[in-house]
Amino acid sequence: MFNRLGALVATLLLTSAASGVAIAGDDDKSGQGWNGAIGFGPMAIPKYTGGKQMQLLPLPLLSINYDETFYIEIQRAGVYVLASDDKKIGLGIAVEPRLGFHANDGSRLTGMATRRNSLEGGLTFDWDFDFIAFSSAWFTDATRSSRGSSMRFSLYCPTYKTSQGEIGVIATADRMSARTANYFFGVRSNEATLSRPAFMPGAGTTASIGVGGTWRTSAHGALIFGANIGKLPGAVARSPIVETGRSAQIYLGYGWAL
Repeated sequence: MFNRLGALVATLLLTSAASGVAIAGDDDKSGQGWNGAIGFGPMAIPKYTGGKQMQLLPLPLLSINYDETFYIEIQRAGVYVLASDDKKIGLGIAVEPRLGFHANDGSRLTGMATRRNSLEGGLTFDWDFDFIAFSSAWFTDATRSSRGSSMRFSLYCPTYKTSQGEIGVIATADRMSARTANYFFGVRSNEATLSRPAFMPGAGTTASIGVGGTWRTSAHGALIFGANIGKLPGAVARSPIVETGRSAQIYLGYGWAL
């Protein structure tokens, strides 16, 4: 169950961690041991990627780092191996999980073999321009579930910031290789039925956009909130197991600054 919930959390690319949003007022602690925020709250997410049914899960909201070198975020854990003196540019390695599914996760999945959650890992490159932050990654499947790869990109722009909190806009792109897309969205010949033909989608890019932020409620705590809308690539959206090519995710929680 823990691994399943962890993979579900990983589908949320809009979080205080993903966007670089921190509890207002903790910036002066950067580079001094552990800092960041630990939170908890409910998240509304699809039961499986491509499914219409939503579920509400109580999940952790985590964004912490040690001396701005080692970090754990909701969707990623990693370490910078090279960085500029001001920590604005960093090259590192990281891992992220990708969500699979079980046959009972949706009516179109009945009779399908389980698609195991995969842990993807590889190189990352981040560049913070203050007014906008860019992040890119090239990952391969370390768990040999899909045996595929992916390239991930994100842009974060803070649009409203005061001493009490920050709200920003984030856009992301997840370029799945053919192996990755076929594993998670394909239908094998032995899974095909009259209503679910065999299908191999090939490579494609999932895009999403949304908002996220924090709002201080006390000296060491704040509300953490966000929402985003995603769109599956056309080749993937045509899969017989995909009920909708769009997805929505919403979260609201409370965090404590370290």
